Amino acid sequence: MSNVDDIVARLKQDFMEDTIDRIDRIETTIDRVAGGMDSASAGVAELRREAHTIKGLAGSFGFPLVGAIAHRFEDYIADLTAIDDQEAASLVDFTSWVREVIESGTNPPAEEETRILRSLPSRSAKTANDSHKDAATPKNLEILIVTATTVQAHFLQREMREKGYRTITARTAVEAFQTVVQSRPDAIISAAVLDGLSGIELIRALAAMKTTGEKPLALLTSFEPGHPDLVGLPGNVTIISNRGKKTGEHLAGFLASIAG
Repeated sequence: MSNVDDIVARLKQDFMEDTIDRIDRIETTIDRVAGGMDSASAGVAELRREAHTIKGLAGSFGFPLVGAIAHRFEDYIADLTAIDDQEAASLVDFTSWVREVIESGTNPPAEEETRILRSLPSRSAKTANDSHKDAATPKNLEILIVTATTVQAHFLQREMREKGYRTITARTAVEAFQTVVQSRPDAIISAAVLDGLSGIELIRALAAMKTTGEKPLALLTSFEPGHPDLVGLPGNVTIISNRGKKTGEHLAGFLASIAG
């Protein structure tokens, strides 16, 4: 083994050991908050910090699945205000998978990545009121939301969760491509304005890809359907206006098309 290989191996081992330590701290924090020993607000803030660090480092050391799990963990706790025993059990599902992948020493194949990600707890599955779900909505459908705006992401997640859909998020086109490969979402909705590659170009690219070309795609934009920037979009792309009441109406139509 060359000196460079030896350094990389040591760095990877350091990352693995550090991640296990972080998972231990996360699980201790979960137990302390659930047991009433620590406040929920301080505990959740600590969970966010640890998960964010794991997410930021995992891909660099050959564990993209760990980064994806940490990302979903962040999404799951985004609006968390309390941790009871049931919530604690759900949170440990995330940490258990991170621990298992890290201890295995290697990232699993793509098919296994998708299976693991789809098995993780979803906020929609826990909080959506079953009486408000459309009986025709297929179970376990997952929608990728791509937007750089937190307020917009929360609005879209809330609307979709109320209909019983699972949601995952990405903030950039690059992150969206990685999420598509790992999670294979059933539908994708993107804001037109993103940092770097625009949402319009992202949707065009996804429509041209074999793995996503036939999936329901939607573009959230202030442009009217006849705007020059939207000319030539594939037929399976739904235009959702982000202007006032139209947003909810258009989104409902898009979700209905997925369920149908």
